[in-house]
Amino acid sequence: MHSLGLELSMKQELRLTAEMRLSLRVLQLASADLAAELERFAEEEPWFRFERPRPAAAMRTDDVDPLVRVASREPLEERLKQELRLMGLPAPVLRIALYLADDLDERGYLAEPIDVIAGRLGASRDQARAALAALQSCDPPGIGAEDLTSCLLLQLRNERQPMQSIMASIIRCHLSDVAEGRFADIASSLSVPVAQVEEAVRRIRRLTPAPARAASDDPVVPLHPDVLVHKVEGEWVIEVTEWAAPRLELRPAYRRLLREGDAEVRKFVSARVARATWWMRAIERRRLTLQRVAEALVRRQEGYFERGAAAIRPLRLADIAEDLGVHESTVSRAVKGKILGSPQGLIPMERLFSVEVAPGWSQEAAKARLAEIVQAEDKANPLSDQAIANLLASEGCRLSRRAIAKYREALCIPNSFQRRR
Repeated sequence: MHSLGLELSMKQELRLTAEMRLSLRVLQLASADLAAELERFAEEEPWFRFERPRPAAAMRTDDVDPLVRVASREPLEERLKQELRLMGLPAPVLRIALYLADDLDERGYLAEPIDVIAGRLGASRDQARAALAALQSCDPPGIGAEDLTSCLLLQLRNERQPMQSIMASIIRCHLSDVAEGRFADIASSLSVPVAQVEEAVRRIRRLTPAPARAASDDPVVPLHPDVLVHKVEGEWVIEVTEWAAPRLELRPAYRRLLREGDAEVRKFVSARVARATWWMRAIERRRLTLQRVAEALVRRQEGYFERGAAAIRPLRLADIAEDLGVHESTVSRAVKGKILGSPQGLIPMERLFSVEVAPGWSQEAAKARLAEIVQAEDKANPLSDQAIANLLASEGCRLSRRAIAKYREALCIPNSFQRRR
C-alpha cells in the first residue's frame, strides 16, 4: 500500500511538472507562435475548435514608438548586450557575457573556444560557462553556439516533447544519415516510427545554421499589440488582447457527447478534454501574468505613457519581479516578444526596461533626449557630440562624448558635419 501511494505521488508530481513546463513555454511564446501552436493542436485534436484571433489593428508607421524602429536598426551585438544587462547577472559573469557578445563571428558563433576566452579574461570555467549560457538564451535562437551541432540544438528550445528529443538525437548522431536519406536506419536506431523521423527532419531543415545572418535579414513584420493601455476618466486601463490570450474551445457536438453519451464515449471525450485543459489553463495563466506585469510596468513607467520615450526611467526585470512577488525569469518570459499599444504608439514591452546610465536617467531616455536635441538644433550650425554631451550634462545626464557618438549612431543620426545644411 505504501509503495502504491508513493507511485501515485510520483505520477502526480510528474503530471504537475509537465503542465508547469507547458505554462512556462506558453508564457514565453510570441502571440503569432502561440496561435500557430494552437492551430497544430486543433489539427491533431479535431474535436476542439481554434480560430486564429484577429489582432487589434496594426498601427500606422507614424504611430510606432521610435524605439521600435531604433531596435530594428541596432547592430545585433548591441541588442544582445542590452538583453544581457537586463538579466541581473553577477558582475563578473556579465563582464564575460558582454565580451562574448562582441566576440561572435559573422554566423553568430563564438570566434574562439570558451576555455580560451576564460583564460584570457582571467575568469573561472564556471563563470565563463554561466556567461555563455546567458548569451545563448538571447534571441535569435542559436546565437553564441560553439559549432553547428550546438547551434541547431539551441534552436530546439520551443519544440515539444517527444519531438524535441528525436530532433536532438538526429542532430547529435544522424546528420550524415539524413544527408543520405537513411530515415529507416534512424528510426530503427531511435526506436521510433519512420513518420516521426520524417517530421523531425522537416523541422530540422527549417533551422538556420547562421543565426546572426538570419537576424540581419529578418523581414519587417506587422506589429500587433498584445496589451492595450489607455486612459479612462483619468485612470490607466490595461487590457490583454485576444491576440495574446486566444481561446481554445470544445466543439458543441462533443460537449453534448460529454453530457449525454454512454460511459465509453464520455470516457474517450474526457481524456481528450484533459489534454486540452492543460492548454486552456496555460493560456489563462499567460493572460493573468501579462495583465499583472503590464499593470506594474504602467505604475513604474507612467512618465513614458504620459510624455514619451524621454521619460523612460531606469528599470530592471528584478524590480517588476519584486513588485509582483514572482521570479525574475517569469517577468522575462512574460515580456519577451510582446508588444504594448498605448497613446505613445506601439513599443516592445522589453524596451520599457532600461539600464541606468546616469542618476535617474535610463539609456532609452538618454537616446530619446539626444534625438530631441538634434531635432531642435540650428541646421546651419549643428551641435557636435561634445556639445550634446554638455547639454545633457546640464540636465543631469552626464555621458562621455564617446557614449553620445555611440547612441547617435544607433539612432542612425549622422555626425555634425553631415547634418550641416
